[in-house]
Amino acid sequence: MEYKQVLKGYYDTEKKVKAVDVLTQEPYFIEDRPDMKQRVERAINFNQLVAVYQRGTRNGFKYIEQDDFYIENQEANTMTEPPKHTLLAKPDDFIISDLKWKYLMRCINKGKNLMFVGPAGTGKTQVVFKAAEQLDKKIFYFNLGSTQDVRSSLIGNTFFKDGTYFEESSFITALKTPGSVILLDELSRANPEAWNILMPVLDANIRKIRLDEKEDSPEVPVADGVSFIATANVGFEYTSARMLDRALVDRFSVVEMDVLNKDEEMKLLSIKHPSLDPKMNEALCDISDKVKNECKRENAKLSSTLSTRILLEAAEMVVDGFDLGEIAELILYPLYSDDGGADSERIYMRQLIQKYVQKGNKKELFTDNDFRDLENFNV
Repeated sequence: MEYKQVLKGYYDTEKKVKAVDVLTQEPYFIEDRPDMKQRVERAINFNQLVAVYQRGTRNGFKYIEQDDFYIENQEANTMTEPPKHTLLAKPDDFIISDLKWKYLMRCINKGKNLMFVGPAGTGKTQVVFKAAEQLDKKIFYFNLGSTQDVRSSLIGNTFFKDGTYFEESSFITALKTPGSVILLDELSRANPEAWNILMPVLDANIRKIRLDEKEDSPEVPVADGVSFIATANVGFEYTSARMLDRALVDRFSVVEMDVLNKDEEMKLLSIKHPSLDPKMNEALCDISDKVKNECKRENAKLSSTLSTRILLEAAEMVVDGFDLGEIAELILYPLYSDDGGADSERIYMRQLIQKYVQKGNKKELFTDNDFRDLENFNV
């Protein structure tokens, strides 16, 4: 039998009877229909659905079992296909919470705007590339932090040679590509003029850009299914980042990128560098963990953590034959200021890392006594 509506009832927060048409997933209003309200409430109590069908010139009503309805329609392929974000697993070489990965999938599939915020080096950019790859979507990358000529980068250029002609930017090409993912990297470092240009493009009710450099200033609409994913660094240590305009931020759903704990960092290093010595893995991640804990203190002696990006580089250097002392000198100590002499951040890091550096002519980098020292070491 073909149904006009199939109603699933529920009680709202005020215990009022409401209904949704499961065929369209749209609300079905019964406030002014006592007869329908009564039918829906009965169906709620018996875990049933109310089916509405055409009976002559009037509507007929029928109670049907929920399980039977879903099984029947699944077999007939008339039910809506489950959204892809519930089907695609996370990549094996990247760590992100299931919830945030699922939400990213959903935003890309539905062509919505999403902004990842968080410290540098936490994988905000990389996860977007991973998601586009999993969904087989074409991705366009724009680093707004390094954009000098905003208008030519986002709109295009006018040239004068044998007449006047206008060449559209790669950003306009991206807007015209249905189902594409447009990655707006380093949005917090962009020139405010770029924000002004992006405002109407990101507005769900407008989704257009005006080519005011071109003759007649035509408008280019954003193609169907295009999603804008932005990244932004946050925190006082990012001196080149600008305070984002509230109206711009409101055009995105904002998600904080996960900062990995010690166990997650160790897992990631072992995935990325399977040949990494487990003791060195433990040492690197323990240093990172101690730095994070210090940064959380009220009168912290350090102003910034070691990013996941730096940790991965350190692990790769270990695999390439560098020892911990060399790694610290090359890429860790330079991250911290030596202003303040004995009280400087760099001296603090030297004191912290010194406990992990090989001493004398030990054959092994760590012994049991070393680990006992580490556990009792409190800086």
